[in-house]
Amino acid sequence: MSHEHLHGKPITVLTFSETKEIIIDNDELEKMFNYPEIQERKVVILSLIGAFRGGKSFFLDYCLRFLYAHFPSINNPWEETQFIFETNDSWLGEPDEPLTGFSWRSGTKRDTTGIIMWSDVFLHTIDRTGEKIAIFVMDTQGLFDNESTPADNSRIFALGTVISSIQVLNLMNRVQEDQLQYLQFATEFTKFTTVETVEENQKPFQNLTFLIRDWTNDEEFEFGIEGGNKYFEEEVLKITATQMPELRSVRESIKSSFEHIGCCLLPHPGRAVAGRKTYDGKLSGMEKDFKEELKKFIEHLLLPDNMILKKINAQEITGKELRTYIEKYFKLFQSNEIPETKTIYEMTVESHMSNLVKSCIHDYYLTIYRNDYLLTDKSITTVHQNCKARALKLYESEKKMGTSEHEEKYKAILSNEIEKIFIDSHNNLVNKFKGIEEIKEQLKDALAREKLQKEEAEKSKQTAESKLKDLEEKLNKKLISVKEYTNQKIILTERMAAEKKKLEDIEAKDKENTSFGWKLAKAVGLVLGVGVLAAGLGISLMAQLGAER
Repeated sequence: MSHEHLHGKPITVLTFSETKEIIIDNDELEKMFNYPEIQERKVVILSLIGAFRGGKSFFLDYCLRFLYAHFPSINNPWEETQFIFETNDSWLGEPDEPLTGFSWRSGTKRDTTGIIMWSDVFLHTIDRTGEKIAIFVMDTQGLFDNESTPADNSRIFALGTVISSIQVLNLMNRVQEDQLQYLQFATEFTKFTTVETVEENQKPFQNLTFLIRDWTNDEEFEFGIEGGNKYFEEEVLKITATQMPELRSVRESIKSSFEHIGCCLLPHPGRAVAGRKTYDGKLSGMEKDFKEELKKFIEHLLLPDNMILKKINAQEITGKELRTYIEKYFKLFQSNEIPETKTIYEMTVESHMSNLVKSCIHDYYLTIYRNDYLLTDKSITTVHQNCKARALKLYESEKKMGTSEHEEKYKAILSNEIEKIFIDSHNNLVNKFKGIEEIKEQLKDALAREKLQKEEAEKSKQTAESKLKDLEEKLNKKLISVKEYTNQKIILTERMAAEKKKLEDIEAKDKENTSFGWKLAKAVGLVLGVGVLAAGLGISLMAQLGAER
């Protein structure tokens, strides 16, 4: 299978300035998350993070090959049929096909800076549940180079950790103790799930897999996932009674922070891959055992049954919500100063609770719209109170993040926002009611006059028709002459035509007044965000639009 033409490109959504300040590309984020297809889908975010010049982007490009071979995407749509996995290695590409996708190169200088996302989003429907998901791929700046400050490393590490649902930590040779300490630091930022609203033993992060490159100790711990997991259990995360307290603390913190921690050990790819600046990612340049282990690990990572949906506070989030969280986290880290744990906790609570408040306000809008036929100047307050009570009840029933103080704070925000909406809209409505009553009476009188005129014209027309019929009978009985019949018929016919014209004028006027009634309903419509409530005549503008269609 050829992957010569991929259907996306890497887009830099976050980078560092010369003064080490974070620069966010909001335009690219807007494009990335503006696809209608992903708004309500649950999301999977594959993120790769790790040491610079460690082959992160190289690895992600082969992940892209797997994804394009097995899933449709925004830019490469095809029917989301049942996932069929072929055990052959055709998805890896042709032996002499150069690797494209995220930028990478061999050498000693870093290539990726900041945070980069693949512009195309992959789509899948889970077979067993029917759940529709969107799959994002994210690359990050390499850590621990001679250009990055400890603050840079910590910010990149923390951002990759809080955004992803599947985090791959790419390291060379073995796991270093300082790398574990950085990981512990990042996890401390999101310990928000240990507060009272979270069930006991719940962990804040979902999946962390260490990818150890150029592994040499395969006699003790064999290549692949099984050997990697054994290495972690027996060496890296092992806790003993003789360990220094700070070392034990790091391991306990990491274990308590992730639902699953795994490891894969990859052999050296071969001198053609690692030692030549001209290497372009071709399979033909890789050592056989490296290619086989790379294939097995990517398949293990990206099979649908192994994919992890992104959760915040144990709740799966959608593409629309993901963007909110990403923007919040990016802005939080814009300063050179590393934020305290409490700051990111508060920011996460704010983002979650703000989304909940917006959802409840949206419910208030919809309930008002469904009851717009009940709206009058006397009933509007009662309808508002009932709809507000429903929105507050919805808020109470939803799972919330944070402490009881947070719950009360955002409940008050919800109540105040709804009241503000109502007061602004109600004042407009009352003023419109005052101005419309006289117009309504005038319209009512006009319609009554037209009805009377119509009845009189119809009666006059019927009288003329009756006289014409009598005239024809007299002619048939020879009670009148033909000349007299002709003269009277002309008079009666003209009279009937005049009455018919009068009826047509009245009907036209009636239609004009009816149309004015519609326009009046539209003019006094009360806009409440999701619907237009037509007051005065009690006519819904939405109903009007439906009738016009």
